[in-house]
Amino acid sequence: MMFTKFMKAGAWTKVLAVGAVCTLFSFPTAVKAQNVESIGILAGYPGSTTAKLGEELALALNGWSGIQVRTLIGRGSQQNVEDLLYLRGVDLAFLNSDVMTNLRVTQPDHPALRFLSYVTMVTESELHLIVRDDSQIGDIFDLQGKRVAIGNSTSGTALTSRLMLRLLGIRATGIFMDPHFSLEALKNEELDAVFMLGAKPLPILQNLREEDGLRLASIEFPFSEGESDVYNPTEFLPTDYPSLVKEKLIPAISVPVVLAAYDKFAPSSSRFKNIEAFTRAFLDTIPRLQQPPRHPKWRQIDLATEIVGWNRMDIVDQTLRNQ
Repeated sequence: MMFTKFMKAGAWTKVLAVGAVCTLFSFPTAVKAQNVESIGILAGYPGSTTAKLGEELALALNGWSGIQVRTLIGRGSQQNVEDLLYLRGVDLAFLNSDVMTNLRVTQPDHPALRFLSYVTMVTESELHLIVRDDSQIGDIFDLQGKRVAIGNSTSGTALTSRLMLRLLGIRATGIFMDPHFSLEALKNEELDAVFMLGAKPLPILQNLREEDGLRLASIEFPFSEGESDVYNPTEFLPTDYPSLVKEKLIPAISVPVVLAAYDKFAPSSSRFKNIEAFTRAFLDTIPRLQQPPRHPKWRQIDLATEIVGWNRMDIVDQTLRNQ
């Protein structure tokens, strides 16, 4: 069966917008232009861990593999899903894996559930819950009836925090707000707490000082069957955030981050062949990516890890079977 990629009304406007930022993380290649296969990967916002990983991936592959990787600025896992489905020039994206869990709960007929697959788990994103030092909030269950910033509307923070509150039956007032503004609002007592999701340590939180009067609160999720396959228990240590961790450790949860692909191009199409070529080159490059001075989060890759609720790309399964 032949498959064609969905296009929405107005998508061409979005294509032009994405094209305008492509050059931010594109790198020159020594391979002649007419022989280069081009792959577009959506990462995170500038300064985020996935933006850094995307930049390093482009540097590792461009110039020798015959593939030119264009790392694009994304707007969070929720928007990245839509762009991966509908935007031309976008072939893969870094996504928080619970985006599929959320779609099954809220939009069970969403095309992403049928058309997206993952290459591998790349790293983990930790859910941070920030409160004031003088707050009575000790853990996530104390958010009942509180005013909580949950990031921008299309962000992974908004998705994970709202899904978490729903699963736990906590009725809090979630407020969409930029992370930088939300911290200031928290200090000024305009908010009771702030959620942030990202691979620790987050630079925005590392820059906080003792005199800011903030700390991390506990998220000890009572994992039930099924949910324990989506989230992983983790912790924050004083070495992660000296000014925010006031105890020996703070329990938290993490979300696997996957490199996902649109996986329903016809096998005879150039797009399918490009993604297949990229995947082979990426798998071969993983040992180099895991060496210093590249980001230490690359060392969390485990090709054998299966992500619940996702289908893995056939080429990865074939590679694992042949090892």
